[in-house]
Amino acid sequence: MEILLVINPISGNKNKDGFTDSAKLILNKSGLDYHIFKTTGKNDCKQLEGLIASKSPKKVIIAGGDGTLNMFLKPLMENKIKVGFIPMGSANGMAEELNLVDYPKTLLQKFLDSDDFKKLDLLQVNGSHLLLHLGDLGANANLVANYEKDGGRGMFTYAKHFWSEFKNPKSFEFEIVTDLMEYERKGVMLALCNGRKYGTGIPLNTIGKIDDGFFELVIVKAMDFSDLIKATLSKFDEDYQTENLETIQAKSATIRLKESKLLQIDGEVIGEFKELHIKLIPKALHFIK
Repeated sequence: MEILLVINPISGNKNKDGFTDSAKLILNKSGLDYHIFKTTGKNDCKQLEGLIASKSPKKVIIAGGDGTLNMFLKPLMENKIKVGFIPMGSANGMAEELNLVDYPKTLLQKFLDSDDFKKLDLLQVNGSHLLLHLGDLGANANLVANYEKDGGRGMFTYAKHFWSEFKNPKSFEFEIVTDLMEYERKGVMLALCNGRKYGTGIPLNTIGKIDDGFFELVIVKAMDFSDLIKATLSKFDEDYQTENLETIQAKSATIRLKESKLLQIDGEVIGEFKELHIKLIPKALHFIK
């Protein structure tokens, strides 16, 4: 089978019926052998593994949010399948990262037509969680947790919780041990960065690339009102800098916290942790260009 199209019907609180109908028309016109799998929230990863084993697709194209893509990273990596991603979530950080700005139908056609791909790095956290884009402890993880509890969706709800969480964030202490150095630090947020930008367009990691064989730990030491304004405007200013950010580059790291903190990975809250072990897996995901 050539194409396995995965659709998350509820990501980003966006109705996918129109896209699904258009996708069927495009796939039928292409003459490619395809199957459409809609996630349900129950054993989705195991079901995808079964489909990969039984149908051997050449490409898997995923339509959903960053969390939807993250959910399937393990089987996609292990089977070395070419992957396309159509961002249809709330914040859509990967859309910013990989410049996936076209309409969903246009992206689908692009992924169908292209045989080119690039190999992206992944991060492995505590031996069991995979990270493609961004994760963090502290203020932003709290924001994501509150967003998930909120009945609303979309960028307005996201912005509401952003301002609520970052206007008066609480700092915490932690130790970082990398393959080269040891650090004692304090901040309101500690980010695990394979990518650079949040879905809002705010650049957090100014030196890293998603395929350079390194990851970055970005410490947000403090955040005041002027920093919020600068961060909000920074999506229009590539020269955005603040003295409240410190970036540490590594290939592996251990993080130890004085108190347990929430961790979010690619837009999904994983749980509370007091210690994290992070390892880079280079060139792990075959992403269609």
